[in-house]
Amino acid sequence: MTTSELLRDLELERAGTGVLRRYQRFVDAKDLDALADLVTDDVQLRRRDEEWTGREAFLALYRRFAGSDVTVAQHMATNVEVTALPAGADESRLRVDSCFLAITLHDSGEARLMWGRYSDDAVLREGRWLLAAKRIALARTAVVDESALVSPDLDSFGPRASLG
Repeated sequence: MTTSELLRDLELERAGTGVLRRYQRFVDAKDLDALADLVTDDVQLRRRDEEWTGREAFLALYRRFAGSDVTVAQHMATNVEVTALPAGADESRLRVDSCFLAITLHDSGEARLMWGRYSDDAVLREGRWLLAAKRIALARTAVVDESALVSPDLDSFGPRASLG
C-alpha cells in the first residue's frame, strides 16, 4: 500500500466514523436541526422491518424520541468498519458498519439498555459527508427498574454491598 493510498483510507475512515459520531451526539442531545443537516434529502431509514425515505420521514422517528420521557441518552458505537463503495454521482460513498449500545434514563426512573447493529451509507456532497442511509438492527432492549439503579452520588468502586 502506498502512502497516498494509506492516507486516502484514513481520510475515508475518519469521514465515516465522523458521521456516526455526529449522528449519535445529535440523537442524544435531541437536536433535530443538527440531525436534519446531517442527512441527505432522500435519506433512507430502516428500523424494525419498516422503511422510510426522505428527510421528513427520517426526522419523524427522532421527533418521537425527542418528545418521549427520555431524560438522558447515551449512544456508543464499537467495532466500526468503514468501506468505500463504488463512486456514483456523489463522488464518494461509504458503508459504515458498527455495533451500538444505547442507554436511556426515563422520567419513570427506569433505565433501558438497547443494543444492536448499524449499517449506514455516507455520501460526499458539496464537500460535506452526509448520512444517506441508516439501517438499525435492534437485537434487544433490557429494562432496568429504578430500584436496581445506584445514585450517581455514591462511589461506584468497592463491593456491591457498599453501594446501598
